[in-house]
Amino acid sequence: MIDKMQKTVLKANSISKAFLNVKAVNNISFAVEQGDIYAFLGPNGAGKTTTLRMLLDIIKPDSGHIEWNLNGKQNLLPDAEHIGYLPEERGLYLDIPILKSLVYLATIRGMEKTHAKKAALEWMERLGLADRAKEKLQVLSKGNQQKIQFVASILHKPEFAILDEPFSGLDPLNQEIFIDFIKEINNQGTTILLSAHQMSLVEKVANKLFLINNGKEVYNGSLSGIYQSFGEKIIIELQLESPFNETTFQNLKGVDSVIRVDDFRAKITYGPQSSMKNVLHDLTKIDGICDITSHKPDLHEIFLQLVKKQ
Repeated sequence: MIDKMQKTVLKANSISKAFLNVKAVNNISFAVEQGDIYAFLGPNGAGKTTTLRMLLDIIKPDSGHIEWNLNGKQNLLPDAEHIGYLPEERGLYLDIPILKSLVYLATIRGMEKTHAKKAALEWMERLGLADRAKEKLQVLSKGNQQKIQFVASILHKPEFAILDEPFSGLDPLNQEIFIDFIKEINNQGTTILLSAHQMSLVEKVANKLFLINNGKEVYNGSLSGIYQSFGEKIIIELQLESPFNETTFQNLKGVDSVIRVDDFRAKITYGPQSSMKNVLHDLTKIDGICDITSHKPDLHEIFLQLVKKQ
């Protein structure tokens, strides 16, 4: 496993990019350390893919600069053999047999052909696709195409992999499997930079985060740090016997927000200064509550909280 305290391998310094009158990326900076699983998170259109394409020199930033420090080549984009890229859009040959396509892409990234074929077949076996090696990509489902696209991006065991929406098209079971794959290749020596909008999945795999919205930084730091800084609120979910009256709960001590889920359910957020003992004491005085559950804010809820402040 990689020592997490190793060198910075990628830095973006105040990069921006506009398309016509839209500022897709607005003066953002971040650094990826060797061994990280670094996640870019945000809704569709937030600027994630634009940022990744600038890192790969597919498009140029309007301002700012990008520094690579991989394989001893400081400030230069790494050679293809040292980097893997899973694009958001499908990028494989649709009309070529899957195995042949995987082997070809691996060989142009430095793998010996026999080794590439063996490794590709092993991955296809793990993904339950070994019997489809001679088929063309276009006959596969969207989810299975995504699996093959993923294999193509990491088959040559790159030092750094950029995965743009790696969970796209996958069902919940395969999303969990992909989380394990990402952890596995990271433990084998690949630094990972991924983008996603499924925050519940990223919570399970990333150690660092960059939250982005409308091209601007919302948060940049560790996963543990965001919980320490913004995750101390208490969220109470209530089931009621009679229709929900918002005023009843807005007047309770320590309440930050009250959200009506439907006529008989509500979500109440208390500030970090509140204690569960006091919260429950106040709620038990209110008639008509038939069920109470509580939890700390998850990453999605923290993101919404930070965007609201922004």
